[in-house]
Amino acid sequence: MPEKLSLEELKLDPYISPVEARLLVQKILEGKPGLFPITGQLGTGKTTTLFIIAYYAWQKSLPVTLLSEESNWFDLVQLQLPQSWVTQHVEPSEQAWLDAIDQATANPSTIIVIDILNGNNEAAALMAAKSKHWVFACIDTPFVGIDVLPNLRARGLTSQEILENVSGVVSQMLLPRLCGNCGQLVAASLEETRLVYPDSRKSKELWREIGCQVCSGRGKIGRCASFEVLHIDDEVKPLLEDYLARNILNRLPNHKHFTMQNGSRDLVKNGLVGIQTYQREVLQNPLLRIQHFWEQENFRAKQFQEMFGRFVTQQLVDRIMSQQDFEQIVEGERKYVTCFFCDVRGFTTRAEQSSPSEIFLTLNRYFREIIDTVFQYEGTIDKFIGDSVMVVFGAPIEQTDQELRAVQCAIAIQQKVAEINRTETVPIHIGIGINSGEVMAGCLGSDRRMDYTILGDVVNTAARLESQAQPDQILIGSETYAAVQDKVECRGIGSLKLKGKVESLEVFEVVYV
Repeated sequence: MPEKLSLEELKLDPYISPVEARLLVQKILEGKPGLFPITGQLGTGKTTTLFIIAYYAWQKSLPVTLLSEESNWFDLVQLQLPQSWVTQHVEPSEQAWLDAIDQATANPSTIIVIDILNGNNEAAALMAAKSKHWVFACIDTPFVGIDVLPNLRARGLTSQEILENVSGVVSQMLLPRLCGNCGQLVAASLEETRLVYPDSRKSKELWREIGCQVCSGRGKIGRCASFEVLHIDDEVKPLLEDYLARNILNRLPNHKHFTMQNGSRDLVKNGLVGIQTYQREVLQNPLLRIQHFWEQENFRAKQFQEMFGRFVTQQLVDRIMSQQDFEQIVEGERKYVTCFFCDVRGFTTRAEQSSPSEIFLTLNRYFREIIDTVFQYEGTIDKFIGDSVMVVFGAPIEQTDQELRAVQCAIAIQQKVAEINRTETVPIHIGIGINSGEVMAGCLGSDRRMDYTILGDVVNTAARLESQAQPDQILIGSETYAAVQDKVECRGIGSLKLKGKVESLEVFEVVYV
């Protein structure tokens, strides 16, 4: 029989290797006592982890009682337990367990260690947790972390009992270890890189299983554990309550939840597990695959939030992200929109007469006022082109009064520029062109850079109208005019032959004070 190792010889590191996971376990043990399940499937070594964690709690000078229905369990455990730990065999009945727990908890500080949670001892374990004792117990289950909580409810615990009496959960799974003889750090594809570094924009080097005589060509030899740790406290409970009551899964704070995904990635980063093993063992696990997809969706949503946040107010961002047709917004759709261009007149001459710092100071002030005004009317800033700005109304969020918003926004911008001119030595004058019609709207670009924009003849016409506008003038096309003629004073200026257009366009000027 192999020699038993003492708990003093073991460290937490080989079992919960990532620093974040180890610190999180220690933080749980510093908190309020309660039920602390260690979960995993049969043969994952969770019993060893059970004792390691109990040992760290015991180092606070608290007495420990070990309980099991298996009379030889204490002999089978390949660990040399401290002599002060009390071991007790319990008959397989609910009453026997209640009696054993009642006896063990006579000392208010006793730590209870149960080999496996089952139908006979669940009520007794909950009784001990309710009396503010640490109860460490293994659970044979493929569920990890937060998904263990519904598993506990299926065992008879209510959601309230779980939230009030479970202090934390440690889950583990075993992964084939990378062969140290042949494992190589090689260039990976961007797709593979994002499995380990989900927010990466370029490919990295990752450990890969090569194969050699030592590992019989498999690239792996032995196994190592990946862990998930969940700390349940007052900060986390409201989020878990939503999950248990309404199946709403909100992202938990990173400092309270170290996921199996993170644990497995750390093993890949540190050369303990190869990327092919990670793809096969982790992404083929249904629960972890869901976790991976959920994370990718969150990352994608964050990217789009950042992208749209450059062009519209946060209020509009929230509305965009909540749209049922969000995929169409991103991938492209036909939209009826109103767009306008506004451009500084005589900018080239001004640039020749001023220093670069003066030019940028003036333009920044000008753009700041433009952006604030556009956001006030809930427009979308499509792009800046030198000293010109392109603005869209009606996309990505539909606006039934988009034409009126666009014209009122243009008037407000001209009035704001007039205000700026009162403090400028050299006045600023801008021309604005507005047009309405159908376009293609969506996101263009790549993973490195993506922008939301609109394409179509309507855009080109708006740009041509802006180029024809005189300083301080607002020109609009016939579609825009038809929508605002009863609300805004306009006058026709006839037909203009615009560059690139075969037919002349009927144009109107907005009259404003």
